[in-house]
Amino acid sequence: MSLVSLLIGIFWADQSSEFAYAVSNAMESFIDGYGYFAPVAIYLILTPTLTKLLSSESRGKGFAKYTIKWYVVARIIALVYGALWTAVAFGMPLYSSVEGLGAAATESLTSLVWMLTNSVYFYAIYASIITVFIATRKPGLAKTLAKGVDLIEHLGQFIVPIIPFLMIAIGAYVTILPEVLAESLGPEMENARVNTVSILGLPIDITTPLGMILLYILSAFLTGFISGTWHAGLLYLVKRAKPDFSLKEYFSVYWIKVYPMLWATSSEALGTPLNLHMIKKFCPTIPDEVRQFVVGTGSFLNINGTMINVILMTGLVATILNVDVSLLQLLLCIPIVFLIGYGVPGIPGELILFGGPVALSIGVPPELMPIFLGLYIGLQIGLPDSFRTAANSTDECLCAIILNKRY
Repeated sequence: MSLVSLLIGIFWADQSSEFAYAVSNAMESFIDGYGYFAPVAIYLILTPTLTKLLSSESRGKGFAKYTIKWYVVARIIALVYGALWTAVAFGMPLYSSVEGLGAAATESLTSLVWMLTNSVYFYAIYASIITVFIATRKPGLAKTLAKGVDLIEHLGQFIVPIIPFLMIAIGAYVTILPEVLAESLGPEMENARVNTVSILGLPIDITTPLGMILLYILSAFLTGFISGTWHAGLLYLVKRAKPDFSLKEYFSVYWIKVYPMLWATSSEALGTPLNLHMIKKFCPTIPDEVRQFVVGTGSFLNINGTMINVILMTGLVATILNVDVSLLQLLLCIPIVFLIGYGVPGIPGELILFGGPVALSIGVPPELMPIFLGLYIGLQIGLPDSFRTAANSTDECLCAIILNKRY
């Protein structure tokens, strides 16, 4: 349904410019309110998530702490991995300053410090941390806040039925993007975009609707490919931890039953019950407390497909707008993405929370900020969401096997 809806949106926009511009205007209206919406969303989602994490209990607190630390290290590695792949995919330099590595690092760190002290997004994070600090000393407040993340994940299921309608809008938006970019930038900013974007050396002309659609699809499949190689790394670790592990049984018994639903719904939260059931069926020797804790916390801690896609989308949109971005700048985005990642609710379109912070981090000029946000938010919905979500949750099965050995 999602794929058919995408095609309907493309066809509809091609036949009716009124429909296409209505979708574009709706996106512009959303971007106009983004600066007010995003900080509030970050606070409301991050606060209950951190509270639930800090107040969680498990039979075996040593194992719980080890699992959380393991997820933290995995997230950092995934972010670095995503940055490296992004730099390779879009041909980014190691650092962008002509004055040398030292000057480039200083410039990037100065930008980061400015954002830490002036960004409204970080004010929301600071407010969340202060609230969590207070909540840990007031059990009643902590219990109430902890229920918030469960409510958000529960509400995520109501987004799933409207995904086909969102895909129609995305199809229309991607189709009309070349015209929108030309009108938004104007002749005075003609150097603020490129005509061709290369992905792994494959040039794509983005001045036409077909080229922009192709860019959208290829970037989505690139997300799937990078997430797949990450998944292959976990399979290697599982094979080391459990030599009798069968790849054939894994893909035929577990993976093929879980991945399609997650891909179709783009919701880790909605797929959690099925994931728990299939992990138990595939690995009946894993104790319930291990399986439930690893998968339960993994739904918001183990989202490395999403982390990879955040960095990849940053590189993609920066390349479209000809914003000079280097591998060093992508690496300096990691602390921001790492922290905000704990507020991702496991529902479709979750990358919305990252758009503003990463744009500030890489130094997007103020005049390009609305266009950057429009591209970042629009291009991450649909197919990229499907690939990153399916990767997130199937990773949890392998993590459960690896962490069970520690247990």
